[in-house]
Amino acid sequence: MSEPFLIREEKTGRVFRVTPPCVIGRGEGVDLDLHEPTISHRHARVFEEEGRVWVEDLKSRNGVYVNGKRIEGKCPVAPGDSIRLGEAVFSICREGKGDLSDTLIVGSSSQAAENEIDHKRLQWLYKMTVALSEQQEPAVLGARFFSNLKEIYGQDQGYIGLFREDGSLEAVFSDDSRPIVPVSKSIVNRLMRNGESFILADALGEEALKAEESVLALKIRSALCVPLIYRRQIYGLIYLSKSVPGAYSHEDLEFFKTIAGVMAPLVENARLWAEIKSRHASTVETLKETQSRLIEMERAAAYVWLAQAIAHEIRNPLMVIGGMVRRMAQPAAGDAQKAGIQAVMASVERIESVLKEVDTFVKLPSPDKKLEKIDVILQEQIELHEKEWSAKGIHPVLKADTSHLMVPLDGDLFARALSLLFKEIGLNAACPMDLPVTVRDRGNEIEIVIGRVEEGQHFADPSEASLQSKPWVLDLFLNMAYKLIADQGGRMLLEARSLSACPVIIRLQRIEKH
Repeated sequence: MSEPFLIREEKTGRVFRVTPPCVIGRGEGVDLDLHEPTISHRHARVFEEEGRVWVEDLKSRNGVYVNGKRIEGKCPVAPGDSIRLGEAVFSICREGKGDLSDTLIVGSSSQAAENEIDHKRLQWLYKMTVALSEQQEPAVLGARFFSNLKEIYGQDQGYIGLFREDGSLEAVFSDDSRPIVPVSKSIVNRLMRNGESFILADALGEEALKAEESVLALKIRSALCVPLIYRRQIYGLIYLSKSVPGAYSHEDLEFFKTIAGVMAPLVENARLWAEIKSRHASTVETLKETQSRLIEMERAAAYVWLAQAIAHEIRNPLMVIGGMVRRMAQPAAGDAQKAGIQAVMASVERIESVLKEVDTFVKLPSPDKKLEKIDVILQEQIELHEKEWSAKGIHPVLKADTSHLMVPLDGDLFARALSLLFKEIGLNAACPMDLPVTVRDRGNEIEIVIGRVEEGQHFADPSEASLQSKPWVLDLFLNMAYKLIADQGGRMLLEARSLSACPVIIRLQRIEKH
């Protein structure tokens, strides 16, 4: 048997014992597997001939260099010579018999260096996991991920892609703005078929890759590609590439697979979060459109109701006018004729008042809410109607049973609603009466009660069925007040058994609803 000799790797300090004949390469089926991506599968052969040690290039891709010069075929070597296989450089050492292990000698200093590298990578992995777990936006997640990854791999391009149902890739994030997807179709097909992770030492040296557009356009030489696997399903990949050959080792690939294992659930969660946000935004838009349509429908219904109220208000005076005119057309006493004329004039004035109110109502602006003191607005409106109420014997008394009197509303529009409501009460008052106006608490609402309220009375919205048989529910001023109060976010309730719009309850929210 030939005598063994030693070769020392300059980069790592590792020392290997080589016993000729020995085939050096990468992967299975060789005598010395160096796990170096720039080394071909069967790169070189070391053998003895005529008492000398020779090294032979086995038609490797990156060649064999002895003392810096590329050899053709075979070349003799001796202790002190330098041999370069791909990017790995070795020096031939003199043998120290009796102190070698069977396969590999690693000096204590290089072992410490490797431990230091492993510790640094674990620290980096922890830091990155904490940082990325706080992100839920895919773009932010990808940007931060590849930015951190440059500390370890120094990549030129990075890409996270998810598979669509048809097997094509959709970019979640790419740190390269060019439109060409940097991952070759051959890699994607192999990854999808077998779930393999890949390391490419030189893409231009791979027959299946060197003609691909992405490889040529992006000048890809070295690459790492690992699948994203979550819940036993391959749903995407992470890819790194660099424009120099032999940039990555098998150790780099193994660590990259660990990183992918951490990233897989983070990417999937980010994707689901983005999908939920998109659906939420779409739902919000749909709700806004629906709300807009409902508002338009409500507005249309309000105008229909208003038209009915106007018709009701005009019909009553016209009936009076018609009856009075018919009576005036017959011979009658002078006093009767005078009373008829007065009745006609009163109805005309009523119509003019109604039309004036309608004209003012349709020109009112949208509510501009701010905090208003509700008892001040009530007192001002009571004073404005005092003269006409006194003529009918109506005596209002304002009382506040709460100290919480500030309400978010449009003071001018609410004052307008009160004015219409007070006018309605004054027009339909049958006899002199005391009219209590009380402000009180009702949970999250302030309640204004106009008139006397007794236990057992039933109050309802004017649109409810229990009030539809009441002709006074169609009174124009009442409906205008109802609409103005509803526009403020309030409610107006009427007593179902009453003969007029009194008593009435108004409820207003203390807090503005958004």
